[in-house]
Parts: sequence; structure tokens; C-alpha cells
Amino acid sequence: MKFMATTVKGLEDIAGKEIEELGGCFLRLGSERVFFEGNIELIYKLNLRCRCLHKLILLLIEGKATSLKEIYEIAKSVDYNFLKNKKFAVRTTRVGSHNYNSCQISATIGQAILDSFSLEKPKVDLENPDIEIFSYVKDDEVNIGINTTGESMHKRNYRVYDHPAALRTTIACGMIKISNWNFKEVFLDPMCGGGTIPIEAALMARNIPPGIFRKDFAFKKLSFFDENSYKNELEKALKESNNNLFNIYAFDISKKHIEGAILNSKSANVYDTINFSLRDATRKESYKGIDAKYIVLNPPYGIRQSRIKIIEKLYREFFNALKNSLCGATIVLITAAYKVLENLDINYIEVRDVKHGDLPAKIYKINI
Repeated sequence: MKFMATTVKGLEDIAGKEIEELGGCFLRLGSERVFFEGNIELIYKLNLRCRCLHKLILLLIEGKATSLKEIYEIAKSVDYNFLKNKKFAVRTTRVGSHNYNSCQISATIGQAILDSFSLEKPKVDLENPDIEIFSYVKDDEVNIGINTTGESMHKRNYRVYDHPAALRTTIACGMIKISNWNFKEVFLDPMCGGGTIPIEAALMARNIPPGIFRKDFAFKKLSFFDENSYKNELEKALKESNNNLFNIYAFDISKKHIEGAILNSKSANVYDTINFSLRDATRKESYKGIDAKYIVLNPPYGIRQSRIKIIEKLYREFFNALKNSLCGATIVLITAAYKVLENLDINYIEVRDVKHGDLPAKIYKINI
């Protein structure tokens, strides 16, 4: 079976490695996508265990098209017997410059599906479909498949407190992997906000499958779904997890955010292994007693021009505090204020261009 997994732009290689480690046969990387092969059981395994994927798509067809007519022909060539007596919807992600939008692509594919049936046609249900047909159109590339995930995996469902600038869990996990944290050394997020990074670090260290927080998966409505195989995979994943305690520290200057982060960590059942405290990341005394070797954070960006000077001061004071307190530590951070960061006297080990939602940003790996 051929698959396409969607992921964060700029973290495709990390997602690909994760898929390989879990048993997928890697084929190639695409922008925001990983292509690979595997068996049906891999659908359960990846949806339960993957930390850097958004959606797992069972590929039906790939092709090239520069018009809606050509997209229709590609879609029409697929055998849709699996939709018989089912309700379906078509969702599209479109990237690039086209003379048509995502809704038009979805409508075109939907019409091709209906036209492939001569008698009893499946019903369109955009609100509560049994099966979601997912299409990804980038420039002239067309990928059409079945969404086995449902809602994106980055929505872990443990958040009970929503930080106004919360980092996607998939990006947080990618950053932790980039840091090469070994779970033995002290890990720190000094601007933790709602706690996404330390919580994901704790889940990763304990090998807790992030899929356990989901309410449902789309694959449960597919004809090949086997309840016993799924339960076996879930039981195996849980059996391989642990309840060990790790040296994970998180602080923030906002009492409200720290309280919210604590609530989130309790919801994720990892509060016992994260040391939360109210501290100012720009003051060297805040790091007293914390011999952190790995620091991963999502600092404020200050996108509005009026806040640039404030962000410059924040970044400068933060790095000065680290140089005085945790020299030799590895830092991984994400920011959309990369021009501000690059004006500082910092040694970069690695720089990645990524997308945080629709916002262009960069991830930096730094040796302080």
C-alpha cells in the first residue's frame, strides 16, 4: 500500500525518519509531505505513535494536472467501489499559483467520484462523512487518497488552557528531535507559555503514544478496519511506555501561563515529571540550580513593527543571561523575528525555514 503523510514544512526529513523507525518503507520527500509504503497495520501504528505527522493518507492515485479538467480525469480513473452505500466528502489542500481554488478542486473531484457510479451513487455529506477523500495539489502535482486520520494529529486534545500564541505540537516535537536530547540530561523551556514543549518532551521521554489523547480516528469507519488489530497495536504502544521521572524544567514570566501550563500537563498526565516555576528568562539568576544541557523554546516574535525594539531587547538579554549561566548548552528555538536574531552575535549549528501555521518562521539550533 502506498501512503502520503502530511507534516510541517521544513520538518519533512524528521517526519520521514520517524515513519521509517516505525516500519514504513521510505520512498521520497515532498514539500510538507512524505511518501512511503507499508501494510494496513501501519495505519494504526502511525496514527497512534507519530509525533511529527498531521494526516496519514492512503494514496489512491498521483498525477500531473494544470486544469480542473485534467484533475477530473485523474480522479475519474480511480475505482471508488469502497464508497458504495457510504457518505463522503472531499477536502483539498492547495499550494502554488492556480486559476482555481481549493473548493473548486474538491467539487471537481467530488463530481468525478459521482460520475464513476452509474446506478446507486454515494451521498455527499460535508458535515459528517463516513469517508474523507483528501487531495493535495501543489503546482501541477495532484495526490488523491483516503484520510485515515481525520482531524490533524497535531491536535492532541490534552490542552485545557489555550495560550494565545501556542506552538503546534508537531513543531515542538520536531524541535526536540533536532536538539538530540537524550532524556538523561536536564531539559529546559524558559519561555514555556502554555507548556507545549515541556509536555511533548515528557510524552516523548516516557514513550507515551500521542494518539491516546484523540477521541477518534477516521480509519475506524473504513471497511478494512480490524478492531482486534487496532487494540493489539494500542496495547503494545502503551506497554512500551514508562512512568519514569525526567529532569524537565519549564518557566515563564507570566503567572497566568504557568498556571495554564500546569493544567495542561496534568491533563496530559505528565505533571509529575515537569518542574514548573515563575521566572524571568532574561535574568541570569533564574537559571540558578538548573544545569540545563538542552534548551528548547518558542519566544515571542513581536511581528508588529512597533514591537521590534522590544523583541530585540528581549532576545539580547535572554542570550546574555544564558551565556553567563549555561555556557555550552544546546539551544533550539523557533521565531518569525529571524532578522532580529541574526543581528545578534550567535553561532548557528543549523537553520531551517518552516511554516508555523501560515506564518513563515525559522528554527535555529545554537551552541551557546
